[in-house]
Amino acid sequence: MELKDEWIQEDEVYDNPLLKWTLNGLRYFGILLYKSQPWKKLNCFRGVCFTASMLLFNITQYVDLYQVWGNVGDMTANASTTLLFSTTIIRLFHFYWNRTRFNSVIRRADEGTRQILRQANAEEMLIFTGNVKYIKRLTALFWICALVTANSMCLFTLIQFFSASTKDSDRVTILRSWYPAENGMDHFASVYCIQLYIMYVGQLIVPCWHVFMVSLMIYVRMALMVLNHRLENMRGSSLKELSNMDEKRQILLKDGIVECIQMQRELYEYARELEALLKGAVFMDFVVFSVLLCALLFEASVTNSTVQVFIDICYITTMTAILFLYYWHANEIHYQANLLSMSAFKSNWHSYPHSLKRCLLTFICYSIKPLTLKAFFVPMSLDTFIAILRASYSYFTILKQATN
Repeated sequence: MELKDEWIQEDEVYDNPLLKWTLNGLRYFGILLYKSQPWKKLNCFRGVCFTASMLLFNITQYVDLYQVWGNVGDMTANASTTLLFSTTIIRLFHFYWNRTRFNSVIRRADEGTRQILRQANAEEMLIFTGNVKYIKRLTALFWICALVTANSMCLFTLIQFFSASTKDSDRVTILRSWYPAENGMDHFASVYCIQLYIMYVGQLIVPCWHVFMVSLMIYVRMALMVLNHRLENMRGSSLKELSNMDEKRQILLKDGIVECIQMQRELYEYARELEALLKGAVFMDFVVFSVLLCALLFEASVTNSTVQVFIDICYITTMTAILFLYYWHANEIHYQANLLSMSAFKSNWHSYPHSLKRCLLTFICYSIKPLTLKAFFVPMSLDTFIAILRASYSYFTILKQATN
């Protein structure tokens, strides 16, 4: 296995306060490597093994889905995990295929963050630390949600197996295509160990991956917030002092405007590259998650088990949170980008020399163009998020009426 230099991150990237909370999980999974890391090929091999085991399990679930085709209850119970793993596996293969581009956006986010910190004043440091605290809370909440969901499923399988009121044929809930025997007790130990392993891999990569991508979006939002602050607080001299403004002060003011223009251009280019890496997966979620949420709602409505209802609620919460994270932060990027022209207008532009006014006017004209992230033709906004939830509920009501 050959490891190219562009696949390996600098050690400093993992010390970035805005990124380290998500990169360490991907590094443990084995799809991100750093320069001083020992046994790089072995760690990369671990990531390949995790991915291959998820793929094998997912194929098994599709075989199981084919076997229970026509039984709506079993189909919806199967679909929730099958679709989630399918989207995760596609994301992993997309990362392997575009590893150089993903590593490039990580490096650019790290370099941009460090450049902001070198030039930041006290108020801009508050913006940065606020975003760092935000990503910490977000990571913790999403991990808790994912861990509760996955471990509840494993615990429920164990309770179901030892329950005296549960039939033997109902106790084995996965790998029926591997162990088609009528008596599930014969192979429960091996099946349960496989389930624990798969859930361990799944609950490791799902929250790590989604929070990782969202952290890159949060970097864009944070940088736009800093840029808005710099524009709004850029001050020239008063009109009375305009004629006496020394050349050195004009040069410093012009350099500040030019730096803002360059920062805006780099952020827009970065956002477009991030959009190119996101759009396929987000569009897949747009298509798949409506069906997934519908399946979970239906399963929760037909089960008689309180524990299963709790698991379904946790699962629905996790899936909804994944969608919300992407669409909310894409909406935040759009909002902060729209503020740039107003922030520039709020500066003391009327006291600038004519040459600086022209520079600022060019910046405002360019900022009027909205920065909207799209999943191909689907805009990533809160309106789209609400539309997905509405579609899921519509599918659920149709399915419920059809089964009744």
